[in-house]
Amino acid sequence: MLKNPFTKDSIVKKYQKLIDQINALESNLNTLTDSELRNKTFQFKKRYQNEQDLTPLIAEAFAITREASLRTLGLRHFDVQLMGGLVLNSGKIAEMRTGEGKTLVATLPAYLNALTNKGVHIVTVNDYLANRDQVSMGQIYRFLGLDTGLIQENMLVSERQQNYQADITYVTNNEVVFDYLRDNMALNINEVVLPPFNYCIVDEVDSIFIDEAQTPLIISDSIETSIDKYIIAAEVTNYLEVNVHFKVDEKNKNVILTEQGTIQIENILAIEDLYNPNDPWIPYIITAIKATTLFFRNVHYIVQNNQIIIVDEFTGRTMPDRRWSDGLHQAVEAKENVPIRQNTETKASITYQNFFLLYPKLSGMTGTAKTAEVEFEKIYKLPVETIPTARPNLRKDFPDFVYKDNLSKWNAVAKECKDISFTGQPILIGTTTVEKSEMLGELLKEYKLSYQILNAKPENVKREAEIVAQAGKKNSITIATNMAGRGTDIILGGNITFKIRKQLYTILVVAKNQLKKSKIMSPLLVHLFGTSQKFLSALHSLLEDSNFLTLSETGILKLLNESDQIQIPKTTYQCSIKFLVNELLNFSQKSQKLDNVIVKNLGGLYIIGTERNYSRRIDNQLRGRCGRQGDPGKSRFFLSLEDELLRIFGGSKIQNFMQNQLFDDVPLESELLTKSLDSAQKRVEEDRYDGRKSLFDYDEILNKQRAVVYYERRKILESTSVRDKILAYGEQIIEEIVSELKQRKFDINQVTFLIENLFGTRINFLNILNKLGYDLNNFDSFELETYLFQEFWLSYELKVLELEIRHLGIIRSIERTLILIYIDIAWKEHLQKMSLLRDAVGWRSYGQRNPLFEYKNEAYELFQNRTVTIRHLVIYDLLRSSIL
Repeated sequence: MLKNPFTKDSIVKKYQKLIDQINALESNLNTLTDSELRNKTFQFKKRYQNEQDLTPLIAEAFAITREASLRTLGLRHFDVQLMGGLVLNSGKIAEMRTGEGKTLVATLPAYLNALTNKGVHIVTVNDYLANRDQVSMGQIYRFLGLDTGLIQENMLVSERQQNYQADITYVTNNEVVFDYLRDNMALNINEVVLPPFNYCIVDEVDSIFIDEAQTPLIISDSIETSIDKYIIAAEVTNYLEVNVHFKVDEKNKNVILTEQGTIQIENILAIEDLYNPNDPWIPYIITAIKATTLFFRNVHYIVQNNQIIIVDEFTGRTMPDRRWSDGLHQAVEAKENVPIRQNTETKASITYQNFFLLYPKLSGMTGTAKTAEVEFEKIYKLPVETIPTARPNLRKDFPDFVYKDNLSKWNAVAKECKDISFTGQPILIGTTTVEKSEMLGELLKEYKLSYQILNAKPENVKREAEIVAQAGKKNSITIATNMAGRGTDIILGGNITFKIRKQLYTILVVAKNQLKKSKIMSPLLVHLFGTSQKFLSALHSLLEDSNFLTLSETGILKLLNESDQIQIPKTTYQCSIKFLVNELLNFSQKSQKLDNVIVKNLGGLYIIGTERNYSRRIDNQLRGRCGRQGDPGKSRFFLSLEDELLRIFGGSKIQNFMQNQLFDDVPLESELLTKSLDSAQKRVEEDRYDGRKSLFDYDEILNKQRAVVYYERRKILESTSVRDKILAYGEQIIEEIVSELKQRKFDINQVTFLIENLFGTRINFLNILNKLGYDLNNFDSFELETYLFQEFWLSYELKVLELEIRHLGIIRSIERTLILIYIDIAWKEHLQKMSLLRDAVGWRSYGQRNPLFEYKNEAYELFQNRTVTIRHLVIYDLLRSSIL
């Protein structure tokens, strides 16, 4: 029976019956052979096909997955992990602390839902985790007769199609969303990669659904850009003073020009009107000032290879494929004097919220979801369940230390590191920006302390997994931005596996490049690793393997990194590598255990936070890096009144009160301050939630239109012929023309123009009316429509005949391509209009009108106009098409 003093009994009671059923099956499954266990998968699939219900299969499927995991990976799911799997399968978010094995938990519902043959997507935050999890966890699925797929950046269309067809596919959030958008821009069904959606498990769900959901994902095209204006605007900012020519609103990331500033800029540019719509300068000036006052190098972005690379404020990772919109990216490029790239216009876009809601069944897992429970429930319809830990949590979270200014705070952090270094306790220091991490590093140098630094700079990113893995080593000091932690466990005493891989990589590369020196190395290896003749024999046989010798250094590194994830090697050299790694691990096991005990006795990992983040979740993620799986650990935040959160959101009363209470270099622990910080974080979280909710509300209107367009587009893409669609277009155009004529909205010239466009030839409309015995003031709508449609049908059939004579079957391809192209063009223009509309309706709130309601009404009108335009353009081009 599950028991945990830190968790309510309700969740235990909810799932205990199923957990007992799973455990009861274990003894019988132990007796089955591998093939008998694998055969269970085929039996389950048949049962599902007959019953169309997974519920009766849950206990058996979970029990079999656990048995397969034990046989392939040597890992047996704990009862709390079974509980996590049950929560995921019920379409909820499982909150599990760091180190509780979320990756293994996902295998349970993934296997169960893959039995439907409809596919399962497991979404992670980066390529490294997707690859790692697919290699390691994929062994469980393959053992049970399922296949796995992996989507990575730069894959070909054919590779993506093959991997998405797998039973279970590992993919990053960016890749799957952009694949969806690209699929809905394809002109050929063979270019489509995604199958229909079924079930999705999102790892680090808070990072994707909240942190990265601030802005939509966009596919765009370059457009003509006034590069000179960005350069000139950047120069102009050098002659402007804050609070004189403009004011900065840090809270809302905005700048406001003063009247004096407007005059100053107009004088510098020698223009009469900064806001002239025919020659607008104001957007360039505003973005240039924002780039100078609100966006800083090594904070919001880094400069790499003469490009501006955005740094994600929540994860601390670089986002090379993202660009700021509305000219801001170009303004930053002008400020940093790097090449300015062209502006873009949107071709397709979707928010994370609306994309993931396309899955009929959705679930997620993370270590920090409870503080955002309301948002998960309201937007994604995902309740949050907190899973108890396998062992009691021994981490101690100490009260914050607050200092008068940043100088005092940073000195206190450095002094704390110096004091702790005498004991050897490992320290992980969390910073909020690249700049601050490097500044702290310089400060620690003055104290003669060695450290490792991990931030968004490329030279550090390459070693991310290694740096994080060794952060628990005795005497280690690791400085990291928020990027540290996702996917790599910090083991107390250091991660011996990473150390061994590094040693073995050096040995293999040197030995491979200098085969004749391998005998000279043997005494050295014996000295390093004992008298293991087996090790030396395996090494020599590996160096005689022709397949291994063809591997590049990168290939060897990849092989070593995957060695612990592969339980059943496929090749001879994989067997040798695994043996060598295991030999070294066995040799080092005693020292690893000793190091682990020593660090535990020192108190475990010490987490130092140097600033409260805007979100409590991010703070909790940092604290969660210690105290994993019952390990000891402690955390404390060192703060100052000059920290951004307190300075911008803390309020003047708090600032004034604290200034009188604090002395230089003397910290303060204050209940009032803690409440103020909590309140400030809640306000920021609420503001950002409101922003995401607003984005969701507006995009939901666009999403309904998007669903219509994409559905219509897919039907056309999959159809063998769109002849009926073309005839329907012609009929609708004729009905519209006759209706408008009946209501006297068109004169004779307009009607003639529209009908000539329709038929592709010159027409005398009055002659048509006379032929039918009517005039402009007196005609029968139905008879006129029938006559015009017959004429249109004849024109269409003649065009079909003309083209088919020249190239058999070409007309169907032309029709389909024309419709798809004009749907895409109209949709792109519609997105531009919707963007302008959203900006426009925002001002209507000042007139006591609801912007969202106004947006909804006008969006409908715009959408209707879009369909009319498509019909006319398709017919016009089709009846004028020819083959040279």
